[in-house]
Amino acid sequence: MDERDERYADGMTRRRWLGVAAGVSAGAGVLPAACAPGGARSAPASSASGEGWPAELTWIAWSAGSQWLTPTYEAVAGGFAERHPNSRLVVAPAGGPFLEKIKTLVAAGTPPDVVDTHQTQVRDLGPAGLVVDLAPFLKRAPYPKDYVGWEPYAWRAKQYGVPWAIQSTALFYNKALFDAAGVTYPTAAWTWDDFVAAAQRLVQPGADPSTTVWGAGDQGGQNYQWQDAVMTAFGGGLLGQDHRQVTATSPASLEALTFRAGWGTRLRITPAQPGGISGQFGTGRVAMATSGSWYVASLLRNEQASLTVAGVPWDVAPLPRGPKRRAGLAHELGIGVPNGVRSPDASWAAVRYLTTPEALRPFAEIGRIVPPQKSLWPHAVPADGPPANFKRAFLDVWGEMQVEPPFVPNQAEATAIWREEMDPVWSGQRAVAEGAAAYAGRMEQFLARLRTEGLL
Repeated sequence: MDERDERYADGMTRRRWLGVAAGVSAGAGVLPAACAPGGARSAPASSASGEGWPAELTWIAWSAGSQWLTPTYEAVAGGFAERHPNSRLVVAPAGGPFLEKIKTLVAAGTPPDVVDTHQTQVRDLGPAGLVVDLAPFLKRAPYPKDYVGWEPYAWRAKQYGVPWAIQSTALFYNKALFDAAGVTYPTAAWTWDDFVAAAQRLVQPGADPSTTVWGAGDQGGQNYQWQDAVMTAFGGGLLGQDHRQVTATSPASLEALTFRAGWGTRLRITPAQPGGISGQFGTGRVAMATSGSWYVASLLRNEQASLTVAGVPWDVAPLPRGPKRRAGLAHELGIGVPNGVRSPDASWAAVRYLTTPEALRPFAEIGRIVPPQKSLWPHAVPADGPPANFKRAFLDVWGEMQVEPPFVPNQAEATAIWREEMDPVWSGQRAVAEGAAAYAGRMEQFLARLRTEGLL
């Protein structure tokens, strides 16, 4: 999608956008992408009685453009109006590249009142002054002790978001393919060596990659965060704990990278390519694949997926353990308050409401999120149908496998460095040590620049 400026894609102004919003249900609404907030902000028509709040608050939500989520967004936003009858919450997608949209709106003095802070971008949003430090609000209204997942939204002693959605990572497996090959189903005791041994027995070579039944799939070598998790399982990682040192060339990290690169180049259990094939698990041509808890809802909703159409049995198991630990992707989205909002107290009230059990539970029950509050985790377990082992695979081991994301300010540049230097490794065109060394050299220069700019 093309980048949008401070006006809407069709030239709609803020005043016209407010007119469209007025036609949405009295309590709340979800605006189409072309109606995302922007342009000159007019004064609100009225304010919440006794609170001085705007009559309407806008929430730019990461997933608001997904139509299947619209009823849930509407219902949750409507709950805010029930608590605050004179101030309603309107949900809008970014209508373009998320980070660029927020930058544009804040620079124009027309920020939304609430904004999602994705784990990959929050350390761009915070240090750049695009969202505010929530620590003062959190001191006044602390969260329950079982509310987890705060780390990705903190940077240099400031808290730029409240967790809204965590995720978990597990091993999806096709029971029919396992049965046909006589391979025992994965268990919580599996190591990555067990995974590889099973994958080698599950491969069914075809005439070409498109007709092969692959033994294994994952998020791919290009997935910066996933590869960091694999390295962590081996005792390594991309960066040190303070994000100031590159550790991708440590012996443990190189062992992990060699292991993962070998899936395609040596073992032939997955294609020798930079991208992953976990998203192809639903085709029935990938025997097992690592993926996130969010993928369960995607599989169950996909009426075109072969597994769904044919009723092929499948399930999930905990991620295999590495030599040091179990490690996977455990975070996703937070919610924050943009800089320059009309009423910080009103924006904070919206953030606080959107992270209550009342607001989180509906998204958990449809499979969109694992809520950050552990007491709500039972609501994330599918009420009927597969996978039978959702709780054991995704929830019971969450604390054991979570890894703090390796993201830094200007993360897009760090990811580009990783892909440019490591993509040839996954296809067998470059040695692992050479690719890792090239990445480390460029990344050291990048981190040095962040330090010079006061961002690290």
